[in-house]
Amino acid sequence: MATSSVSPLKIPGRNAFLSPLDPSAVGLPESPEKGNALLSTFDQKPRSLRRLQSHNQLFSVNMGTQYSNLKPRSAVPTRPSREQLNQPTPATTTTSTSHISSRTRANSDALLPYVPPKSRKSGVTSPPSSNHIANHARKSSLEMTLRDGPPPGTTATTALSLLRHSILTSGVTATKEGMSDYRVYLWLTLLNVAPLPTDTYLGLIHRSRSPAYEKISNDVFRTLATDTLFKRRVTDASLTRLLNATAWRIHDEQNSDPPSDFAQRFPQATYLQGINVLSAPLLYASRSEAQAYALLSCLLTEHIPTYLSPTMSGVHRGLELIDRILAYINPTLSAFLLSKSLPAKIYAFPSVLTLCACTPPLPEVLKLWDFLFAFGVHLNVICVVAQLLLLKDKLMNEPSPAKMLRSFPNLNADEVIKMTVLIVRELPEDLYRDIVTHGREVS
Repeated sequence: MATSSVSPLKIPGRNAFLSPLDPSAVGLPESPEKGNALLSTFDQKPRSLRRLQSHNQLFSVNMGTQYSNLKPRSAVPTRPSREQLNQPTPATTTTSTSHISSRTRANSDALLPYVPPKSRKSGVTSPPSSNHIANHARKSSLEMTLRDGPPPGTTATTALSLLRHSILTSGVTATKEGMSDYRVYLWLTLLNVAPLPTDTYLGLIHRSRSPAYEKISNDVFRTLATDTLFKRRVTDASLTRLLNATAWRIHDEQNSDPPSDFAQRFPQATYLQGINVLSAPLLYASRSEAQAYALLSCLLTEHIPTYLSPTMSGVHRGLELIDRILAYINPTLSAFLLSKSLPAKIYAFPSVLTLCACTPPLPEVLKLWDFLFAFGVHLNVICVVAQLLLLKDKLMNEPSPAKMLRSFPNLNADEVIKMTVLIVRELPEDLYRDIVTHGREVS
């Protein structure tokens, strides 16, 4: 991996949240960077937006192939002519069935009685519903941009700023199960994931078991074991292939000759328990395992590589940051939790390691990841603090807060995002700098 100065497009800075006061109307700057001194330590990739092939085009091709296999149906007029209506009904004749060799007409081909259309007042049209207008606006801001690309003359910086603004204000259109036609393409764009040849992924899964296969087999069956949405869509075999391919990728990086840049910076990186939960939302939202593999590889090698060390140094730094953020934002709650012997390392380890993917429901996790991938994965530690602040009253009145924090309440992505934006505005520069770098730089 080549090293160079990082593009400010990778990590939008805190200035993106500083104004106005309403979190739902945050405007994004032209260059969302926090500072040249901070960003110069990261890697840079040339940034461009790819034009994605419309799902409707793919669908129409497949349906065309399917319909071409059907026998063409003869044209049957549904509106009889005046002569046909006035023609007298012929007398019924009896014919011996022994001379009939052809198949009788199906009921579906029979002529339907002509019913004149209801008269409609000219010039009167029903106004579009508010839901139709809202859905069209959302589709125009996100899905249409991803399908057709940005307008001519639009820079990558401006296009990404518009995408981030749309995510913060409108969100991704999805079903109640969290499924969206374009979410995975949005993630690939925001994380700047280069196109991955499918043969690359196939080559990894066709190799024998990776050195971490035993760990993987133990992790797969308990990955979101109680989540029916996940189990209905993602099989254990699919998750095993993805994790085994990822383990081979990490192994190859560490044993490359000459050593890769990743191996030089993170010589002890390895497959660890927890990557299985991190990969679960990616498989759930992706259209193929290759897409999920590309996203997971990008996260592990570029955004949170310090989480892969045997000591999980990046995760522990994130836990320390949670204590620091909470002490700065709400000293009362911080002192209360510490008085109960509840530092962040006691209750927040899974949330930091998995980017909150361990907290149900899964559709809310996907919505939170839209925000994290748009503005920076490092904001996850602030999202954990936001959840604590939303639980403040219950925690303060709970005689045993450890029991409540052992399993976080169901995630409400919208509330967590709003609280996170408010927290970001209040943090000092040095603390925010540590938040940005905790998952990328070795301490």
